[in-house]
Amino acid sequence: MTGPTVGIVGLGQIGGSLAAAIKVHGAPYRVRAWDRRTASLAMGRERGWVDEAAGSAAEAVAGAHLVVLAVPVTAVRRLLAEIAPALDQGQIVTDVGSTKASIVAEAARVLPDGVDFVGGHPVAGTERSGVEAADPRLFDARPCVLTPLPATPAGAVDRVEALWASLGARVVRMPPDAHDRVFAWVSHLPHLLAYTLTWAVLEKLQDRDLSLAGPSLRDWTRVVGSPPALWRDICMENREALARVLGEFEEELAAVRKRLETGDAEALQSLFHGAKEGRSRLWTV
Repeated sequence: MTGPTVGIVGLGQIGGSLAAAIKVHGAPYRVRAWDRRTASLAMGRERGWVDEAAGSAAEAVAGAHLVVLAVPVTAVRRLLAEIAPALDQGQIVTDVGSTKASIVAEAARVLPDGVDFVGGHPVAGTERSGVEAADPRLFDARPCVLTPLPATPAGAVDRVEALWASLGARVVRMPPDAHDRVFAWVSHLPHLLAYTLTWAVLEKLQDRDLSLAGPSLRDWTRVVGSPPALWRDICMENREALARVLGEFEEELAAVRKRLETGDAEALQSLFHGAKEGRSRLWTV
């Protein structure tokens, strides 16, 4: 097809879903993609999600109207430097990483003048990985956070927003630092706690005891099925904000422990009631 080209670097679950969503939603973009796994590119081509398979990251981005770096957060910063020589004035680069401040700062440092970067974070995905887990409806009604700087041209932000909106996402704009604090609470801390709880349970209980575990433990630790290296990198990239919110959460845990030790059932029930009521509102926001 003809139309603006989106150059996608990385065809895992998010990059693959992006390519698939463009086709299923009928968005007016031509998709050029590259992934280090040739099998992923082959699958993208076979399913009609990718119009052109590039031979390298630089080839994928050259001349593309929009460039999307759909790779793990630590790889984004490396790729920014790698693709910089292949970019020309007027091109727009975005990403899908769940941390933003360090990536936005690196883009400002390494991208050539006239190339605009708009940090992006589609709040979607599952514990599965790879293009095999791609879903063309993954972004439907899901938030996608954009983190432009005050100096980012409005036209560049609007074009990135138009891409995600055309795929059914609900676009939200916020500063990079604010993004990292919010997601330390709503995403990174839950993952950190799930991994830690699972590890602690395995350490403290025998196999015969573990066989008694019910759905509450299973449901809370579902995200432990996510790739460990991915979440190691996310936690390290956002370690300052995550360490701060972990400290705040430890204060909450200390208050709960005190209620247990003092037998303050009323305070404990008040906490449970408030959490239950709050959760019922959370998913309607």
